[in-house]
Amino acid sequence: MIAYFYHLDRKSDIQMLIVRLSVFFLLAGVMASCAKDESIHRTSLILKTGINYTSTMEEVPLGGAITIGILASGAGVPLTYLHIERIIGTDTLVQIDKGIYMGSEGLDQDFTFVKDTALIETWRVLVMNADRDTASQILKVRRGSGSAWGDINSYENLELSMQDHIAGNWYLDLDKGIVFNSIWVAGHESEIDIMAYYYVTSGLPSPSLTCPGYTSAVGYYPQILQWTDKQVTLFDYNTSDNNLISTEQFDHALNDSLPVSAYQPDKVSGNCKYCNTGKVIPFKTAKGKYGMIKVLNADHESTGQMTISVKIQK
Repeated sequence: MIAYFYHLDRKSDIQMLIVRLSVFFLLAGVMASCAKDESIHRTSLILKTGINYTSTMEEVPLGGAITIGILASGAGVPLTYLHIERIIGTDTLVQIDKGIYMGSEGLDQDFTFVKDTALIETWRVLVMNADRDTASQILKVRRGSGSAWGDINSYENLELSMQDHIAGNWYLDLDKGIVFNSIWVAGHESEIDIMAYYYVTSGLPSPSLTCPGYTSAVGYYPQILQWTDKQVTLFDYNTSDNNLISTEQFDHALNDSLPVSAYQPDKVSGNCKYCNTGKVIPFKTAKGKYGMIKVLNADHESTGQMTISVKIQK
């Protein structure tokens, strides 16, 4: 042993030992990395094909439906994230960006969007699992000839009670333009899209719109706790907050081109604040229908009401 350390005192032997140790630790790191990679569950993603789904490079007319079907698996661990974006040139518009939790059943879901004016657009779908492993697919869509804009239903002067209004005409079916009270809503729970309420937020009065599926809605409407089917309506609050659509544009809308194009999905929520008189709010229902709400009057008290007009796809 003494002779060995004495032998290592020579400079060349010490350098050789350092080289050998460096190689050993490098190989150990590579082996550990490989073992770690082998333990990661690989996410899989397939876009559905067939007559019900949009195929790559398919021509879709202006206002036509782009249907994307997703089959995805976390390969042994849950799927935790879904992201869908539309890319036109150098611009990227996020359509869906949300956390999910899909276990061994995986994700099997269809999404429908609307073709805009771009000659060609790229759709990118990405999913991620609990190991943070991602998978993505690309779909390119071309603009076809003609137009597929459709008809709309218009409903005027719908009166929605605020949460403490004694009349309690709270629940609105946007599709049919019918308002229900707490008694007559029985049996129609799955048809209810929005309710109105009033509160003060950040020191400002806020007549607001919400939907049964929004988390805090039960605080204002405890009755919906018992509902088994709570619809989620998404409001484009950015357009509303910044007055991007005027009441005149709303009044002159004769088909669904404006409701569809006005709705920008990158800043949406199941709750919309500051729905004051004169606001125009684009929305998308749980059934995938686009529409707009014009606020005709909004009281600044929880016992008041909100009067609105609605335009929605047939």
